Amino acid sequence: MSLAAAAFLAEAQAKLAGLSSELLRVDSAQAVAWSLCDFCGRELGLVDCVVYLLDPGGASLTQHAAWGPKRAADHVMESRIQLAMGVGIVGRCAQLRLPQRTVDARLDERYVIDDQPNLSELALPIMAGDALYGVLDSEHPQADYYRLAHEHAMAAIAERGALRLHELNGVSAPGA
Repeated sequence: MSLAAAAFLAEAQAKLAGLSSELLRVDSAQAVAWSLCDFCGRELGLVDCVVYLLDPGGASLTQHAAWGPKRAADHVMESRIQLAMGVGIVGRCAQLRLPQRTVDARLDERYVIDDQPNLSELALPIMAGDALYGVLDSEHPQADYYRLAHEHAMAAIAERGALRLHELNGVSAPGA
């Protein structure tokens, strides 16, 4: 088990309260995406974290924020990609509205290489009720890296982001 993920879960209530307070201070979907990436990357000790937001119309997702190699500078991303609903692990996560985890991307035909090839990926839907707002995604160069502790931690983080996006957008989301 990841020590960072386990430590986060041990203090989840206090840490998530801090994230919720931070999210109340942001006023755009873009700012929510950056807050989620920063928080998730920092608190879980991730080498990579990306937030994809659902595009208007709900047919595709676009990267809006990153922690790790895709981050060129503070709140600046390099080579932003867009995925159609159902394409890649991220697109499949959004389509099914369920977490998706791959233990070895070399063996997973859904895997889409982003800035560099990795071996593990974990994607969690960013949802409030039935409204889908995007996907919180992380990749790692080690095969079989992500554990249930990562999934639980990232799901709780994604939920806080979804609640703030719901507040900012009203009751309807593009994929509702």
